[in-house]
Amino acid sequence: MSQKEQQFNELMKRPDIDQVVAQYEDMYAKIRAKVAEIVPVLKWTLVNPMTSASCGNEFSAVNASLRKDDAEVKSLANWLAEGKVPDAQWGTVQAAVDTILRSYGFDSGPIVVKNQSADHYVTFRSPAGSEVTFGSAVNTGLTVRTGCHLTAEAKTRGTPAPVPTY
Repeated sequence: MSQKEQQFNELMKRPDIDQVVAQYEDMYAKIRAKVAEIVPVLKWTLVNPMTSASCGNEFSAVNASLRKDDAEVKSLANWLAEGKVPDAQWGTVQAAVDTILRSYGFDSGPIVVKNQSADHYVTFRSPAGSEVTFGSAVNTGLTVRTGCHLTAEAKTRGTPAPVPTY
């Protein structure tokens, strides 16, 4: 079995990219609602659109030929709330975000990047390579990047796309 086939078969075990985006949009909404419940002054605004990219090194063989990619990662639209989570509420907010993320398979717990007065930043990762970043300093931000997933078309096809001939 080729490396491409091995990687493709590994990705077949995951939901397709459209399914994971729908799950994460639901997760995103729950996080924003819970944070706003704990810190009512925070009002979330969409600041950047969703973007797509080819998978990285872990699944490089899947997208190695010059054709439409069978798999991709997506960075969901970024959300920002003007203002910060007060230091006294950061622990409660971080724990609530962690609880929601665990229910979506983010089992690593928070990786603390920064935890200083009025400046907090954590990341969470899933076994499939997805990452959520959540931080609060001047403003509060939330981003989600998926791991590598097959497109719905590739998942339905069930095999790597043939290499184009010219």
